[in-house]
Amino acid sequence: MKYFSSSIFQGIIIGWVTSVLIFILLVFVGMWGKITGLDVMWDLRVGLFLTAVTVTTKVISFIACFMMPAILTGMLVLNKIPTLNGSGAMISQLIEASITLSPLCTLKACFNSGKTRKLAIVIGSVLVWQYTVSLADLYLHITAVGRSQQLPGLMIPSARSLDIAKNCSFSYITTCFRNKRGLSNPGKALKIYRNTSDTFQIWNNDDGVYLLQAPPLNTSYAYSGSGILLKPFCEPVSTLCNLKARYGAMTNYSCPESLWYASGNTQTVLSDVNVTSDVFEPIDNLYIALNPIHAIVTIRYNTERIEYDSEFVGEVHGGHSILLHCQILTSITENVVTLGSLKSLPLGNLTTSQQFALGVASSEGELLRRTVDDVEDVAHSTGNSTLFANAFAQQWAQATIAGFSSGAVQANGEGDGEGDGEGYGYVLEVIKEQTFAPLSAVLIYAIVITFPLFIFSCVCVFSLQNDTIWILVEFICTPQRLLYQALFKEHHMDDACSKSLSDQAMRIKEVECDVKLEEGHLKLTTKIQ
Repeated sequence: MKYFSSSIFQGIIIGWVTSVLIFILLVFVGMWGKITGLDVMWDLRVGLFLTAVTVTTKVISFIACFMMPAILTGMLVLNKIPTLNGSGAMISQLIEASITLSPLCTLKACFNSGKTRKLAIVIGSVLVWQYTVSLADLYLHITAVGRSQQLPGLMIPSARSLDIAKNCSFSYITTCFRNKRGLSNPGKALKIYRNTSDTFQIWNNDDGVYLLQAPPLNTSYAYSGSGILLKPFCEPVSTLCNLKARYGAMTNYSCPESLWYASGNTQTVLSDVNVTSDVFEPIDNLYIALNPIHAIVTIRYNTERIEYDSEFVGEVHGGHSILLHCQILTSITENVVTLGSLKSLPLGNLTTSQQFALGVASSEGELLRRTVDDVEDVAHSTGNSTLFANAFAQQWAQATIAGFSSGAVQANGEGDGEGDGEGYGYVLEVIKEQTFAPLSAVLIYAIVITFPLFIFSCVCVFSLQNDTIWILVEFICTPQRLLYQALFKEHHMDDACSKSLSDQAMRIKEVECDVKLEEGHLKLTTKIQ
C-alpha cells in the first residue's frame, strides 16, 4: 500500500500504460486510415475526428503533470543528487514550477544556479512537450477538412432498357406513326424534347445525343441500361446548292448529285427537312432508309441589323434563308451512368424499318419549328453560318429522338426482369462523411505524442532504483504553502499559512536552506541571512 499510495509509483504505472495505449491507438488509427497522395483519409465525420484529437491532447497534458514526480525522481537517481541546497527562493521556485508547470516560474528556476537547475530544465522539458502537443493539435485542426463521399451501396437488379418497336415501316397505321408526317403522341414528344419526361432522359454529350431511360426514383450511385445514340452533323450548303434570290417570291436552290439533286424554293415554307436518304423499293413496296440519315434543311428568318456571312442569303422581300446539309448517324448503346458521368458501349444498329421511322421523325413539322426557334438567337447574334449549323445539329437530333420515342420507344418497368434490359440494374448511393488530413500533420502529431511520452516513461523507471529519493521528490512536489510553513514556523509566532503570500515571498529571500536525506528521512536545515 505504501507504493500504491505514492504519486511517484502511480506516475510510473500511468506513464507506461499510457505509452502502450497510445502506441496501440496510433496503430489502429493508421490501419483504419488510407493514404491518398499526400493526405490521410478516414471514414469519419471531421467533427468526431477533431474531438478525438482534442481529447487525446488533453489526456496527454494531464498525464504529463501526473508523471512529474516520477520523472523528477528518475532524474535525481540518474544524476545522483541526494540533496538540494540554496536560497529559499530558489527552492521555492523549483517547487512552484513542479506543481504549477507555469512558464514564468519554470523560466526563473531554469536560470537559477545550483543543483535545482537540472531539475528545472526537466520540468521545462515537460512544459515544452505539453505546448508542442498543443501546437501539433492546432496544426491538425487547421489542416483537417471534412468531405462527403458518394459511394456505391446495395445493387438493385432491374430491367432498365429501352424497348424499341419492331414494326416501324411506312404505312398509314403503324406502331410508330399515324403517317409519314405526323406524331402519334405530340404531348409525349414535347416532354421528351424539353427533357421533362418521367420515363425518358435526353443526354447531350460531345459525341452526340443519347436517349436513356429516366434515372431511378431512389438516389443512385450508378444505373445502367440500353439506349439510342444520335451523332448529328450539319454544314451550310447555300453556296454549293446555288441558293439565290431571283424575282418575286422566288429564292431557289438546286443541289448537285452529291446531295441527291435536292431542289426547291425557300420562300414556300419557313422551315423544311427534305430527307434524301430514303430509297423506295417498288418490288417489295417498302422504303429502305440509310444510316446515317441525310437531309437538306431549309430555314428562313427575318433580317436583323447585323452582318451575316455569305451562306445566309437575302431574299427579295426581306428575310434571310440558309440551306444546311445534315446527317444523323444512329446506333443502339449500352450505357452506365456513374455519379453524373456517362460511359457508353455500342450494342448494334437500328433495323431498316426503325431507321426509316427515325427519318420520318426528323422531318416532323411541329418539332422542327421549335428547333428552328430555339437556335434563332445563334443566327441573329453571330451571323456565323458554321456556329449556327453546329447549334442546329444538336437541337435537331434532340427533336428527332423525341419524335421517334413518342411512338416507337417505351421504357421497360423496373424489377420485372423481362425484355432486352434483363440483367441491368442500379446501385444505391451511400453518402459517407470522410476526414482528410495532410500526412505531414498526422505524422508530426503522432511523433510528438509518442516519442517524448516513451522517453519520459523510461526516465520514470529509473526512480525504482532508489526509493529513498522518493522522500526528497515528494517534498519538491508538496503543495507550496507547506514549504512556507516548514521554513517559517521557528521564526513567527503565528502560523505561516496565515501570512500573505507576498509577505512570505519577501521573507523567504532571507532564508538559506539545505534539504537532504539522512537514514531515509528528510532533513531540512534553514538559516536566516
